[in-house]
Amino acid sequence: MAPLFEKGSIVPSVLIGAFTTVGGILYGYDTGIIAGILAMDTFKRDYGKPDPMHDDSYYLSSARKSLVVSILAVGLFSGAFSTGNVADRLGRRKGLILACIIFMLGVSLQVARGSIGLFALGRLVAGFGVGSVSSIGPLYQAEIAPKHLRGAITAGYHTAKTLGVLIASLVDNGSKSRDGKSSYLIPIYIQFIWVLILLTGFLFLPESPRFLVKQGKIGAARRSLSIIRHNDKDDISISVELAEIEAAIELERALSNVQLKDCFGTENRQRYRMMIGLVAGAMSQLVGVNFIKYFGTDFFLQAGITDSFMVSVATNMISFCMTLPSIYLIEKLGRRPILTIGLFGCFVTQYVIAVTGLIFGRDSDIAKKMLVVFTLLYIAVESCGAGPPLLVVMGETFPLRTRAKSISLSIGCDYIFNFLISYTTPFLVDDAPGSLNMGTNVFFIWGTASLLGALFIALFVYETKGLTLEQIDELYMTCPTAWRSSSFKPAANMLDPEMSDEEIATLNGQRGSNAKKDGDDTMTLATVDSNGRGDSDAESIDVDEVFEEEGDPLLNGYRS
Repeated sequence: MAPLFEKGSIVPSVLIGAFTTVGGILYGYDTGIIAGILAMDTFKRDYGKPDPMHDDSYYLSSARKSLVVSILAVGLFSGAFSTGNVADRLGRRKGLILACIIFMLGVSLQVARGSIGLFALGRLVAGFGVGSVSSIGPLYQAEIAPKHLRGAITAGYHTAKTLGVLIASLVDNGSKSRDGKSSYLIPIYIQFIWVLILLTGFLFLPESPRFLVKQGKIGAARRSLSIIRHNDKDDISISVELAEIEAAIELERALSNVQLKDCFGTENRQRYRMMIGLVAGAMSQLVGVNFIKYFGTDFFLQAGITDSFMVSVATNMISFCMTLPSIYLIEKLGRRPILTIGLFGCFVTQYVIAVTGLIFGRDSDIAKKMLVVFTLLYIAVESCGAGPPLLVVMGETFPLRTRAKSISLSIGCDYIFNFLISYTTPFLVDDAPGSLNMGTNVFFIWGTASLLGALFIALFVYETKGLTLEQIDELYMTCPTAWRSSSFKPAANMLDPEMSDEEIATLNGQRGSNAKKDGDDTMTLATVDSNGRGDSDAESIDVDEVFEEEGDPLLNGYRS
């Protein structure tokens, strides 16, 4: 591996991907602060109703809780759904800048200190902005990351979300005892910090090379790729990668222009892949993690746990810490193993909580202790084995032609279920008129969904560890079933002309293909068929023809 910041270093692409995860912090902080704010006495006094059971006390009805929390999910969905066209027309970078401006408008409405309706409107607008950021951000990361780090960088976005939630819970815990409106306004104002950092950075970062190639801006794409890969724009490696991107885009352009209906078409097994994205989006909510993040503080308080704010801080601390090994395990174990184990672990821990409450009674000391202990275990398992890898699946499953719109639909599905859960949960668990008062029995719902999710992963989700986005297309077109995908070997792509015969033989041994150099300016490739047999009629490829472009300096770098 090249030293840091020298020619060919991966550091710039890693730093760009890491900076983009500030959008994840923004998302996590925005969604995380509401759990503590709902439990603050000053917020209840300003936006709630007098409690008839207690003098000088106020409460928020289940309906108002649902409005304040679920309206954000409406904005999240609207933002995610609309960003497919924005990202394809304006570009990934400009789309992110626009989303940041919209988010700032939403935060401004929240601090205007008007009615509950104005506060909810601010949550809606801010949700639209952060939903757009969370849709375009992983797309941008997936398109700039080196293939061997793509999963880790994309998973880092989820890690940033958990960091944002953790910071939100710490801020809530620090400001909850302040007198007056500042107790809940300070956490809201801090959102400006994250969005200004993100906005400033994207004024200077490069655009996605894949977007630029799709727009026909080959020169700009070469310059962008050279920045991201920290290499000369005339270098052979830049030209090879650019040529692969061009070839993939030209192949997809031949099919037709992209419309929303194309996301559910049959070309490139798009309908199947869309199903995976939609289910992954739904599953990230149905495991129940946002029930803890949105309503955990208030739920623990109702369950008789005195310091519910500190329990929420503990859950968010564990959530953040456990996403860190997930980044490593996603690339080490692969997507399928970590998801299957993680979702099954969610099922076990949640059923323990529900069964304990059912047997010993929700008000018993043992039920309260088991609620805290196994909630922490559940958060640990979900944060390592479910949240980050599900985001990776949504970010890398789709072909380039439909990727922006497909990711938007997948994340939009995530937000639809986010809305459904955030709206219905108060009516499910609250001990109030018109609510079901399920208490810990609600974990039966999340646990069952987790078990079904583990089965879905085992049956339908393909293993994409170590593959480029272009090779993932080949995987879906050639591998008939998900459980065979781990043994998939991509056909040989363009090889470095300066490789020795031994290096080429080693590469071909790993990929199940045969190749040899056929002279100074040609390479001969012989790929294997679906049965693993070599193609005896090797195709001689002229490098000049492969990379021919008016004014393209590739051949100077190739011949040097």
